[in-house]
Amino acid sequence: MALSLRLLRYFVTTAEIGSTTAAARHLNVSQPSISVAIRELEALFDVQLFTRDAGTGMTLTHFGQRKLDEARHLLASASAFAADDVGEGNSGRVQIGVFRTIAPVYLPRVLKLAQARFPGLTVHFREGDLTQLDEWLHKRQIDLALMYDVGLPSDIERECLAELKPYALVPCATPLAKRRRAISLHELVAQPFIQIDLPQSRDFLMAPFWQHGLAPNVRYRATSIELVRAMVASGLGVSLLITQSPTVAQTPLVAERPIREATVIQPLVIARPACVPHTRASDLLTACVRDAVAEAMGERVGK
Repeated sequence: MALSLRLLRYFVTTAEIGSTTAAARHLNVSQPSISVAIRELEALFDVQLFTRDAGTGMTLTHFGQRKLDEARHLLASASAFAADDVGEGNSGRVQIGVFRTIAPVYLPRVLKLAQARFPGLTVHFREGDLTQLDEWLHKRQIDLALMYDVGLPSDIERECLAELKPYALVPCATPLAKRRRAISLHELVAQPFIQIDLPQSRDFLMAPFWQHGLAPNVRYRATSIELVRAMVASGLGVSLLITQSPTVAQTPLVAERPIREATVIQPLVIARPACVPHTRASDLLTACVRDAVAEAMGERVGK
């Protein structure tokens, strides 16, 4: 039996969705076509790829999990080959994932640069949290991601674009803002504190206080940076953030001040699945991402 991309696609989709019926619906083919394809692959290897259970659906065996990784790699390579088959023109399709909290800062710049430089380039984007982005990279559902490097595994390659430090966000009407100098963490803990309450970000932004044996007076918790900024602007407290504000969202009611003490550093990276060939379209967009981040960082330094 010849191994085909169709068989691999049916196998990967079933593994990711967990059901031949749902996979058939997703691929717009008949359910028996999916079942036959999986049986053909299992006959080829003479090993089961899935365990079947009426209650839990299709579950990968250990062998199936290993073959899933290989199948994804083969499909990604085939996709890259097909995408570049049209030549070296500045066109094509690319899918980027962006960490939800930084998307408003960088994504509009990226899209604007891509539109101006490469009109023939079609860019699709997905916003997600760090866990979702990691999953989409491993499933080859996105070509690259703009995200923070928080324990990315070794099978994800990354290019560091910037190393971001936490900064204080304080109401402009307070003495802390009017001094126009770095603020000590000891000064922040004396104020009502508004904590960003998001997975991974939560502990990361508490770490600077913990490093210095401090505990902020948490008055409120918010799950969006926009809400944190609005609450600080209303004089309800101070906060500690790492994601810079988009230009369109900046307001004279809040001030960003550096932290006096040495604190943790957060790498901002372009992440890609390792050992997967780059398409020309993804390389073109990567150049736009680099320039968009450099532009945003330059504006921040110039403030």
